[in-house]
Amino acid sequence: MLNDIAIIAASGKLPQYVANYLGKKKIRFIIISIQGITTANFKKKYNLYSLRLGNGRKAIQILKSNSIKNIIFLGGLKKPSLLSLKPDLWSLYKIFSVLFFNKTDDSVLRRVVSIFENEGFNIIGLHDLTDVFFLKKGIYGSVNKLKKKDIQTIRKCVLKTIHWTKSDKGQSVITNNKSLILHENEKGTDNLIKRLLKNKKLNENSYLFIKINKIHQDKRIDLPTIGYKTVNYLVKSNIKYIILQADSTIILNKKKIFKLIKKFKKTIISVNINYFPHNNNCYIEF
Repeated sequence: MLNDIAIIAASGKLPQYVANYLGKKKIRFIIISIQGITTANFKKKYNLYSLRLGNGRKAIQILKSNSIKNIIFLGGLKKPSLLSLKPDLWSLYKIFSVLFFNKTDDSVLRRVVSIFENEGFNIIGLHDLTDVFFLKKGIYGSVNKLKKKDIQTIRKCVLKTIHWTKSDKGQSVITNNKSLILHENEKGTDNLIKRLLKNKKLNENSYLFIKINKIHQDKRIDLPTIGYKTVNYLVKSNIKYIILQADSTIILNKKKIFKLIKKFKKTIISVNINYFPHNNNCYIEF
């Protein structure tokens, strides 16, 4: 088991869940929260530091003073503006290119990862710590076996979703039984579902909610995550199936979520996805 870990906590509850997991396992770790971005509530006993997003030099000093070897980035982080970042000179020099040349969120995250790696730290993913937050391949909920037409629809719409993720605008979409009808934007997954619920016609024709990795995504950072609140929105919609990527989508409060989908007769399908870029096709294993 890894030790000497720093959690760099962005938005969402995932950093809180992972901190509690590490605490139970008695693994040595610290937490660096980001002012104005971190939303998790951490236990007072944890070794917690709070920094501005642009205070990179101070972050490096904290990591080295605590003899940290491994860093894990948890939670969502969108590309900041220069005004909100307020970088120190060290940070400005390190991230100048990705901030000033209209790069994507993923580009910013990859650049941040490379900065810490160049400083001698090991960047780890959640899979390096545990698999308890992931969902294995399978069908969970009110349906035990899929009809042939459902399998065909899922395969077709997942492939379209993979192609859409090339735009780096999100990880989630809503479909009818033929094509994508709503896409996630910078406001996030919950906002996507709220937009569906407000549109009676789209909701009546909705069929799938799909949340998967972006194409070419670094699987150590910003993995797709779904929690109880999101599923609680979904069960109010006309969506039949919730499609997640097996062993890649982080799912929080599994027991509560399984009870919820059974109550509302919804189904989560966790699938293995193998994408073949040479012919723009994919193989999906149910």
